[in-house]
Amino acid sequence: MIEAVFIFGIMTAAFELVLLSMLSPRKRLRLLGSESACNVMHVAFLLLNLIIHWGTLIGTMSGVGAFLCSLLTVRLARAWFGFIKDDRYYTVGWSKYSVEELQ
Repeated sequence: MIEAVFIFGIMTAAFELVLLSMLSPRKRLRLLGSESACNVMHVAFLLLNLIIHWGTLIGTMSGVGAFLCSLLTVRLARAWFGFIKDDRYYTVGWSKYSVEELQ
């Protein structure tokens, strides 16, 4: 049973990373640079998973596990893509963007 919780958390984290990758670079970097936007994203994934899996102990554990994986996913995305905070592009990401891509 506990392995299902871990597998579901990993699948949800991968889905969240794919959704972040689908955004345009400018929107993605601004989203990752805003703490309030990241917190809204974490709570949205928690609520979505709890609504889907409501009623069972394993489902609730999966929802909370997916929330914890969401915290790690955003940290990974910030390390991978970088972020824009206060109109400054922090190039800490593994993938670099040109000025034309961020316009």
